[in-house]
Amino acid sequence: VVSPAFPVPPIRSVSVLIPTFQGASLLGLLLERLALQDPGLPWDVLCIDSGSSDGSLEILERAARDFPVPLTVRSIDPVEFDHGDTRNQLAAWSRGDLLVFLTQDAVPSSADWLTTLVKNFEDERVGAVSCRNVVREGADFLTALFALEDPGYAPERRVVSLPEPETYAALTPDQRRLLYGLNDVASGVRRALWERHPFPRTDFGEDVLMARAVLEMGFLLIYDCDACVEHSHDYDAAQAHARAIADGRFNAEWLGRVTVKDQQSARELAKRYSDSDAVAIRAQVSNGAKAQDLERRAVEMRLAVFSGLAKGAQTDLRRPWSQPLEETSLHILFCVHGFPPDTWAGTEIYTLHLAKELMALGHRCTVFTRVPGMRNGEPDETRDFEVVESEFEGLRVLRMTHRLEHGSLGETYRQPRAEEALRQALQRERPDLVHFQHLIHGSIGMVEAAKAMDLPTVIHCHDFWALCARVQMIRPDGALCDENMGLGCLLCVKDRDLKQVPKATHWGKRLQPLTDAIGRAAGRGWLGNKRRRIGSEYLDLRARESEVPAAFAACDLVISPSRFLRTQLLKSGAFDPGRFLYCDNGMRTDHVAALEKPREPTGRVRFGFIGTLVWYKGGETLIRAMARLVDFPAVLHIFGGFDPETDEHHKHLHKLAQASSVEIQFHGRFDNSKLSEVYAQIDVLIVPSIWYENSPITIHEAYLTRTPVIASNIGGMAEYVRDGVDGLHFKVGDDEDLARVMERFLDEPNLIEELSRDFMQIKSIADNARETEARYRALLCAQRGRSQSVLFEYAGSATTRRKGEAEVQGGEWILIRPPGGSVEYDLSAVDPGSYELQVEVLALAGEAQVTLGGRVLLGKQLLASLPRFQGGAEEDLQNFSMPLVLGSGERRLRIDNGGAEKSAALHLRIKKIQLRPTRPATDVAPPNPVGARQELQA
Repeated sequence: VVSPAFPVPPIRSVSVLIPTFQGASLLGLLLERLALQDPGLPWDVLCIDSGSSDGSLEILERAARDFPVPLTVRSIDPVEFDHGDTRNQLAAWSRGDLLVFLTQDAVPSSADWLTTLVKNFEDERVGAVSCRNVVREGADFLTALFALEDPGYAPERRVVSLPEPETYAALTPDQRRLLYGLNDVASGVRRALWERHPFPRTDFGEDVLMARAVLEMGFLLIYDCDACVEHSHDYDAAQAHARAIADGRFNAEWLGRVTVKDQQSARELAKRYSDSDAVAIRAQVSNGAKAQDLERRAVEMRLAVFSGLAKGAQTDLRRPWSQPLEETSLHILFCVHGFPPDTWAGTEIYTLHLAKELMALGHRCTVFTRVPGMRNGEPDETRDFEVVESEFEGLRVLRMTHRLEHGSLGETYRQPRAEEALRQALQRERPDLVHFQHLIHGSIGMVEAAKAMDLPTVIHCHDFWALCARVQMIRPDGALCDENMGLGCLLCVKDRDLKQVPKATHWGKRLQPLTDAIGRAAGRGWLGNKRRRIGSEYLDLRARESEVPAAFAACDLVISPSRFLRTQLLKSGAFDPGRFLYCDNGMRTDHVAALEKPREPTGRVRFGFIGTLVWYKGGETLIRAMARLVDFPAVLHIFGGFDPETDEHHKHLHKLAQASSVEIQFHGRFDNSKLSEVYAQIDVLIVPSIWYENSPITIHEAYLTRTPVIASNIGGMAEYVRDGVDGLHFKVGDDEDLARVMERFLDEPNLIEELSRDFMQIKSIADNARETEARYRALLCAQRGRSQSVLFEYAGSATTRRKGEAEVQGGEWILIRPPGGSVEYDLSAVDPGSYELQVEVLALAGEAQVTLGGRVLLGKQLLASLPRFQGGAEEDLQNFSMPLVLGSGERRLRIDNGGAEKSAALHLRIKKIQLRPTRPATDVAPPNPVGARQELQA
């Protein structure tokens, strides 16, 4: 008896989803056969091409013009492709109740293929269906032979359901794998089930994991032998070996299944199959020489496969057993360094639009942001790191005051008080997931705080802050850096002897142990007090070099909106490429339109700049280039905040413009709702930044308004402007070269039109939100399979009440002094249940005469007396654990230094307290199916 865990809507529409790459050889035939289908329901086709160079994209675009149903074609960069994630993009951007996944070389065998597939879903118990593969006509003999033992080619229909929970839990990995029969070469999955368990990011086996999820949600898996597609591959031994390595690794990592133990076992298996293969070959091949050759190749293929499986199985990685979501509506907490109306820069605006779009999809979004402690230009009364709740455009916003009054360079990237503020917000808000849009002006320890609560984490890389303390990899003298400069970074941060940065970098790396030793000696004051601060700053920068990238890399998913930035960060060696996704930011498109741009009667070319007029945006290069066009009919329009009275850089630009004899107009700020009208005044946009811009929003806006772009030939600018296709490049910082490129638009009347024929696709914020939603859900499915390490964590100073002698030390500790003192922590946000409570007590070096000890109470109930201990020559951190059961009553955790009658000489310095669930951790083993959770727990 099959009992689905939740009701599903009937199938009223179908989306056929096809990822393509270099598929030109069969793609035309597939589309011809697909055009013959008629499932009797509204249906459409969506294709994502991953950068094909063989004409696949052109085949799709031609077919879309007269295809009998809507056929949408999108393209992504090859580095974006992932077997699971790209299929999630297809599903997220589609609308069908039934998601039909098809590979580019799976050709429907008949005109009723789709009808046959869809008919299975009339039974509401059916969650997913696999189609039968049929060996392609003219396939290699061994391909057909090996297909006889492949269940994906079997001629019999199969219906699979999950066994009883006790039986399922007792199955071996091999037995469980036999249940998970889904092949997304050609398959159908209900959208309602995909929403509860999107494909995980993986380079193999995403369909197997979907099959497991479908069964564990209580639905049937069907193998329909009547819904056939022509599909087979004539692999050679090397190709079969490579595929088998991926297969063996997948089985070990995701299913806890070792397919082939070692190479000796691989050889034995190959030998065991050789006899049966020989019999089958001789039964069908009469030519003796040909039969012998096939037997030799069969042995070679078998050994290649079994050897690959054995090699792949050697991985030590074991991934958590993902579980379907019980709820698809999520609570997302965004962390960002600024937010409207305080700041309106690109990252802040992107966060605002993404959060609002996710709310429109039914999710709850909260923003945790830093504010500078100013209101209307005047200091406000909030304390540093105090969090105040507010609202902006329908979003709840938690604003943490941080005036950036750093006590050390280390506090610019690791600030315990900011971490504590976030930790308390997480404990109150209880989000499902944390999305860090930026860590600057906060702390890299915020990632640790979220992960300590076992929350899935996503981080965006909007700039180079993970590598560069100055954010943009450009020094104050305008020199670009290609990597972290080590000792040279100290000169850059201090803005001293900048010409010596390369030399300091070189010798700092060659003599790093020595420079580190000198830094430590200086930091401890051994080389005199004057050098103490320099030594401390050097050590902070050295620590930053590894700690900041490590914090980014610790997140479950890292996203970069440019390939260039991703590549630069990967060079650091800190990141896992498999968890580092390139994905362009979506943007609002509803307020941007391509208005008519009638040319000026005089024939002048209208060049334009739109953006912030800061020095690294290249405004000086632009104005100097424009000044060279003395005898050309051209005008330069500059849009962006402009205040030469108070801003020295603006004053400098103004003087340069006045000194030239060409027309340069400064228009100042403009209302963003007038963006289309601004671009209507521009024929060519110029983006002359002298730093590695990441994914400039102005370039995206230009393409929406059908405006070609001239851009510096570095970073994301060179990536998003295709030289000679939708714009032109010039040598960064070279006004002479920029002028040369600008002259081309004056000398070549048709150049604007030529560069306006093939603009890149611009991703809407709506599409970006839907794909992000799928990524969130996929991470949560994996997170539900992990054991929760820490539920709640409080810094010692995060008290709700203090009594007697209790003072904050070091920003996060609390010291209780004699004769009698106590502190309290509020556990009202913790769910009832059984926990392990851990209290960390710290004795500082040199406290040999100080005795530490105390008591832990829940209200008036004594939980434990902390053993007394004393400090010594080194710092001593003691961790005391005790059970804690929370019911519906008392929630005040009280810690004192032993009670009034015993407290005369006792101190107690609390560093941290943690609550951990006492339920057992899950490993790679079948969890409770959604529909049978209570039975298994019983």
